[in-house]
Order: sequence, then C-alpha cells, then structure tokens
Amino acid sequence: MKILVATDGSVDAVEAARVAFELFKEVASIVLVTVVQDYENPLEMSGGFEGPLVTPEQAEEECQHQVTEGRQALEHTKAVLGRDAELLLLPTDTSPGHAIVDIAKELQPDLIVLGNSGKSLFWRLFAGSASDYVLHHTPCPLLMVPSRSHPN
Repeated sequence: MKILVATDGSVDAVEAARVAFELFKEVASIVLVTVVQDYENPLEMSGGFEGPLVTPEQAEEECQHQVTEGRQALEHTKAVLGRDAELLLLPTDTSPGHAIVDIAKELQPDLIVLGNSGKSLFWRLFAGSASDYVLHHTPCPLLMVPSRSHPN
C-alpha cells in the first residue's frame, strides 16, 4: 500500500503523518510531499510603468528560502515518524491543493493523508484551502486528520 502524506512541517501536518503511520505501519510505504512556490521571474510578472516589485536576485533568494523550508519540513516529519519514507519536494506555480492532486494522479497512491488546519470557513473561502481542493478533486481515498491545535 502506498500512502501519500502532504506535509508543511506544521503541528497538524506532522500529526496527520503520525496517524497515517500508526494506522498503516505494517503495510504501507509512505511518500512525504511538501509543496513550495516555484521561482517566478519578476520581470515577467511586472507590467505597465511600475516595473517589478522585487529584483530577480530577491526572487531567487525567496525561492531558495522556500526550498530550504520545504526540505526542513520533510526532514522534520520523517524524523518524527522515525522510519524510512520517500521525500518529494514539489516546486510549483499552482496552488498546493492542485499540486497534491497532480502528484497523486502521477504516483497513484492508495491513500492521501492531510492534516486539517482548523481554519475558519471565512478563511477557507477567502484564502482557499489545500485540503478543501484535494477533498473535491482527489483521484483516490483521502484521510483528513482533524486539527488538535484548533478544536472546532
């Protein structure tokens, strides 16, 4: 059984990974995935008279920072699990939810596991939610582990 666990290293995401491991530790191979924003060339994103808001160097620095944080999230989650897992860092120009669904279609896991951050309905409607997107577009079963840090 292959389980795809999306993590950002947060308390809720690590808890979801731990729950998945406990439920399926005897039969599962786990793939930990973190989504980071890919490099965006500020010169391509600028328009009109104002020009870019950041320099290409600043954009590259931010991209490298995102990649470093993503790797740390993967390593932290793996360390908490205390077992071997495949680690995937996904730089993308789409939303995290889209990226998780896309990689799930490619890897064809038996299960996707996500932590639910406990965001309010207003926040999910305003900013979007990776878990909401995955819930409605998943190509396989989904286990969503509720937040313990933000009880409803």
